[in-house]
Amino acid sequence: MTLLIRGARVLRPGADPHRPPVADVLVEGARIAAIAGLDDPPLLSPGVEILDARGKLLIPGLVSAHYHSYDALLKGRFEDTPFDVWALHSQPAYWGTRSKQELRLRTLLGAMEALRAGITTVQDMNSLVPQDEETLDVILSAYEEAGIRVVFAAALRDLPDLDIAPFLPADLPPEVAAIVGGAPRDPRADLDFVATQLSRVAAHPRRHWALAASGPQRCSRRLLEGLAALSDTHGLPVFTHVYETRAQLAKARRIYPDGSMITALREAGLLTPRTTLAHCVHITEAEIATLAQAGTGVVLNPLANLKLKNGVAPVAALKRAGVRLALGCDNNSCSDCQNLFQAMKLTTLLAAGSDANPTGVLACDAVEAATTGGARAVGLAGEIGALVPGMRADLVLLDLDDLAWQPFASATRQLVYSEAGRAVHTVLVDGRVVLRAGRLTTVDEATFRAELAEAMEAVERDLVALGARVAPAIPPLLAANETLSRRDLGMDRLAPR
Repeated sequence: MTLLIRGARVLRPGADPHRPPVADVLVEGARIAAIAGLDDPPLLSPGVEILDARGKLLIPGLVSAHYHSYDALLKGRFEDTPFDVWALHSQPAYWGTRSKQELRLRTLLGAMEALRAGITTVQDMNSLVPQDEETLDVILSAYEEAGIRVVFAAALRDLPDLDIAPFLPADLPPEVAAIVGGAPRDPRADLDFVATQLSRVAAHPRRHWALAASGPQRCSRRLLEGLAALSDTHGLPVFTHVYETRAQLAKARRIYPDGSMITALREAGLLTPRTTLAHCVHITEAEIATLAQAGTGVVLNPLANLKLKNGVAPVAALKRAGVRLALGCDNNSCSDCQNLFQAMKLTTLLAAGSDANPTGVLACDAVEAATTGGARAVGLAGEIGALVPGMRADLVLLDLDDLAWQPFASATRQLVYSEAGRAVHTVLVDGRVVLRAGRLTTVDEATFRAELAEAMEAVERDLVALGARVAPAIPPLLAANETLSRRDLGMDRLAPR
């Protein structure tokens, strides 16, 4: 298929980031074939489908570099809830095996919402429960059905305790200890499962593999080293959570000889340019310098970090050090949306609100993190994230007639500070139109809603039962959280209290 996107303002490398010029973009098959400005020879030829894009802004598809699809049905459920209490209600291990229908619908929901908000690629760091091929195949099939690009990783951990567990009373009742603990897993079996899937599941233009450790504090050295070996063998990106909470910082100080998760990752062979760390809220200046030297990236998740009371990542310090940055929306149960426009805006505003002086964190930095930065993080640099001939045609058209763009002053600033996703008009993934005039072309939304309503009956019932089951663990968790909030750990990433 050949498509000519005609007359849009095109936000491409080298263009004015505020008032990008009008150009035509030719898409042949899955890739951008050519871009022609008003002074260039026209790209029109017989038989080409024309997409009239006058009055619109064309940008690269956004890349959500940190996301979990497993709790997409828990949107709007939790509020004013610290991290470890939230984890009791949201993590797959507490829910157990779910139906194939629910697996499909929850994956579709997250993908559909992402596409509606101009996100063409998601990195799904998925804790598979159960960890078997059937579960994996249902999830990957749902992504294919939606038409979105996915970089998939099975999140591995073999140490089951909650991060805050070391700070709970030693004399917990057995029923509470059972809730916050769990049985360790066999790291070799988990690594073998992932290795088998890498060879079993055929390559696909919109499906890509990555590797994931849930967090260094949740993984044995053997598991971390095994992931490093798989990454080296297959050239795959690696993702892991690092310093998301104060409890994780306190635990690192307790379990590692020098108190550093970053050192632990380096000693396991995982501090490389292929590794991206999610969150890094409670990270030191010295550790930031180590990341910059290693070429290891950070994916910022400001919505989830605020919602779960974890604080604000040191964005300006990360930028100053030259750490490569990407953006994510994290779980639906703790960000309540898949919307990188919200993430871009919070990233810049939180940096601004952390210093009375200029920080150098600008709208263009947020846009870069959501596009080229995300592409680098997910191992697709040079393939997605920019409007350049030869790259994949993952594209988003925004309607400049929307009031968020009136009057039009700056493409990058209004993308970050004014746009909320409402103006997203047309979305292409691999040259295929998956959203046209604000409507998905890949999924029958009326049928989807009916199926979702049916599946939610079991989710609602099981959520009530889960809440009752984990309720005894909440008071000791809150007490430990309060104790840690008063402990001096050498930094405080929360707003002044």
